[in-house]
Amino acid sequence: MVNQVNPKPRGLYHQRDTRYVAEFLSWAFPEDGKLFQVRLGPAPLELRMRYPELDIDRWARVWDKTCDAIVVTPTALVLVEGELRRPIVAIGELLVYRELLPQTQSLAAYWPMPLRTMLLTPLPDPTLEVVMKRLGIEIALYRPLWVEEYLRQVGRL
Repeated sequence: MVNQVNPKPRGLYHQRDTRYVAEFLSWAFPEDGKLFQVRLGPAPLELRMRYPELDIDRWARVWDKTCDAIVVTPTALVLVEGELRRPIVAIGELLVYRELLPQTQSLAAYWPMPLRTMLLTPLPDPTLEVVMKRLGIEIALYRPLWVEEYLRQVGRL
């Protein structure tokens, strides 16, 4: 006899990460320009050459190299990736995004500016902090009440 599994239906999806990043940036960088959901890096040149008739930028979306936000301050660009539940997964993303930013034509005007890389998370992790410091990635801890409630719901607190 085969056991049937009746998964619990998912509740309504909420775009928490976007809200989280936007709230923090409004608080931490109120006067600075902000770009959200920025696609980074060029589409591979090999694909452009092989398929000149296709909109390669559109097709390259499958790789989804999109950072949560970039803040333009008077002295630096701040590349921000927010992670509510598993901050460790953002490390790899930030390292790749940091490499791709100077190759992103839409951001060419900002290339001469110093670049700061920041992980935004509500969960402090001393082990991660050591690694992030060595990698030159800043950590911003931000835990508003609604995030605390969400983390309790998903069993992270």
